[in-house]
Amino acid sequence: MKYSRRHSIKTLGKLSLGSMAFTPFMNHLAAQRTTGATPKRFLFVLKSSGLTEEHITPPAYRPFLESPVDKVIDKPLQGVALPETLTSLDPFKDKMTIVQRISGKMCATGHSGFYGALGAFKGSNTKKPIAHTIDGYLAKKFPSVFNHVGLKTGNGSESVAYPSISSAGGGKQLPYQCNPMIAYMNLFGSIAESGDVQKKYAASGNILDFVSNDVKKLKRQLNGAEAEKLDYYLEGFDALKERRIKLTGMQKILNQNAPEVTDTFTSPNPTHHLEAHFDLAAATLISGLSNSISILCDDLQTNYDGIGIPGTVHGIGHGATIGEHNSEQCRDLIRKFHLELLSGLMHKLAKVPEGDGTMLDNTVIVYLSDNSDKHHSFANEWPLLLFGGKFNGRLKSTGRYLQYPDYGKQGHRTIGNFLTTIVQAAGLPDKHFGHLDLGLSDLDQEGPLHELLV
Repeated sequence: MKYSRRHSIKTLGKLSLGSMAFTPFMNHLAAQRTTGATPKRFLFVLKSSGLTEEHITPPAYRPFLESPVDKVIDKPLQGVALPETLTSLDPFKDKMTIVQRISGKMCATGHSGFYGALGAFKGSNTKKPIAHTIDGYLAKKFPSVFNHVGLKTGNGSESVAYPSISSAGGGKQLPYQCNPMIAYMNLFGSIAESGDVQKKYAASGNILDFVSNDVKKLKRQLNGAEAEKLDYYLEGFDALKERRIKLTGMQKILNQNAPEVTDTFTSPNPTHHLEAHFDLAAATLISGLSNSISILCDDLQTNYDGIGIPGTVHGIGHGATIGEHNSEQCRDLIRKFHLELLSGLMHKLAKVPEGDGTMLDNTVIVYLSDNSDKHHSFANEWPLLLFGGKFNGRLKSTGRYLQYPDYGKQGHRTIGNFLTTIVQAAGLPDKHFGHLDLGLSDLDQEGPLHELLV
């Protein structure tokens, strides 16, 4: 049955704000009752300046990195010591897979792979994306109040950035919130009890109404193509207003799960920003505000003064010594900081019962670099950490070290194969996600990493 916009508005008038707000949750409940399915959630955590394979490899398995490999190596993590910077993840070893030796030469190389890390296609910071990235794609397939939430460390003055990482489709960059306080206002502002956040939230609602009315008046004065362009703006305003209706009806669940606003939300320090962003991400997932979140931990100009590293990520990538730490020690401290924050988020999800397990069981989490392995990358290797949701038993990420054959050898796989794995584990029938590597034309490149699917 096809519903017109007029019918939708009439229906909206008959329903309470609360019932409209909980539509996503009612859909999840209905799905559980009829199919036993639980919600599917996705969190992508990215860093800049590379993630080198030995840094995430257990010492016992480092010999595998020292000589050419021509077959898949699949080893358990149980009973194996993790690298020191990964020890915060010990409680989640049974849900983790360390994935090694996949490549991404269909992407841009150098300082950044841009959209390639999540899209498996070539991009740049000067051109619009040519396709969707996996976070934008999954946001469409598993919508919620905020289809996609992007969070990024900023310089203290930024509010929203478009860092050439995520895309909803060709030419459609996705925004990232940089300021934790503004992000809090956008996500949880409807339940702020007092102060500027509540005032700004109410004021923004009035502004939306005024602007929407002005656009409608302007449209009546235009014809043809120009009027059609304004329809896109109106769709955006309508979506924002509908979102506000849902949010104002979600007071109870938002009050229960909103993060505590601490000094980290207002601090000008980027490391504090990142702490606040992980708190926001956990609360957003638990509240059901979004099923697709991307966190960009840093960029090349970020400093980590809050953990004793005042130099920039770019300088560290070029071998700079910062204080008493050489560049490798700086990279270790940064990685350890990221993964401690990620571990804290995972602990929060693991405390929330859901289905026959917890919310963590129904959330896929990926930690990787936006430019594969090195500061100046060639994308021959793209190491990453995967924490697999159950997804009705589709995804097999159960405490494993998984290393694929070297680039060019039979059985070698790419970042496109990895992204295809996530998509197929989520129950989507896509044959392949992203582009193929033309340098591997003699290999079968399509499909998922079968070792990760049941």
